[in-house]
Amino acid sequence: MKKFIWILKFVVPVLILGGVIISFAGVPGWMNPATRRLSVKPAPEEGVLHSMKDESALRQLISVYAHMDFCQEFYTAGTISAKDPSDSATNLYTAYSFCRRGNEFYYQASDVETIALKDIFISVSKNAKKIFVGPARKVLPPFHMPTDSIVQIWRDENYKITEEISSGKASISMRNSRHISCKEYRFEYDPATMVLKGQYMRLTNLLDPLNDQMDKEVVITVDRWQEGVIPQKLLQKETYLQKGGEGWKPASAYAGYTLVSLF
Repeated sequence: MKKFIWILKFVVPVLILGGVIISFAGVPGWMNPATRRLSVKPAPEEGVLHSMKDESALRQLISVYAHMDFCQEFYTAGTISAKDPSDSATNLYTAYSFCRRGNEFYYQASDVETIALKDIFISVSKNAKKIFVGPARKVLPPFHMPTDSIVQIWRDENYKITEEISSGKASISMRNSRHISCKEYRFEYDPATMVLKGQYMRLTNLLDPLNDQMDKEVVITVDRWQEGVIPQKLLQKETYLQKGGEGWKPASAYAGYTLVSLF
């Protein structure tokens, strides 16, 4: 279902989750939208009305992600947890940290560090004690569709929106208990700073879709967010590599690691 894949790309914060976690943090396969090729259009919730108030709430949420994307220099940290009642072996709980400077970034979750710099791409596996080094990769911002297009996707997916606002905190929920892929999204953000504070997803268990107790859950927290001040060493090549007689070798902090060239 192409429209569902699109909505995942926009409501899951690429700067925190995105392809970085999916590719390098070893998250359970069911968290990756690319693994779910669905063709059944989700049934609408009874009584779902797409009001101007709901559309305004969704546009506000889009503005939160746009603000985060437009920040050219920031550091953030928090936790990611995933729970599958049908297979506890795929459950996940890990801290993450993410640092961005323009098109360069550092991402860490579990035992993996990923560093994308202007002239090189580095991935470190602490468990395997390996450093993978390859050509630079271009990092694209998450928003490339007009706001109206994102709103139309929400309409087509038949989600019911609920918005709650209190002092210093706002929450937006998108629910469709009959959705074939994701029954609920919930977002919490600070309306003053326009920064995401948490995200929740309840994914349908395709083997038992009508049993809410078997739904899979993903929770992301943003415990720290700072703009304009970042740990500069995270985005310095010398932190991870040093020049050797025949090219790169691991820096002293990674002594004993095996370097694997992807050039």
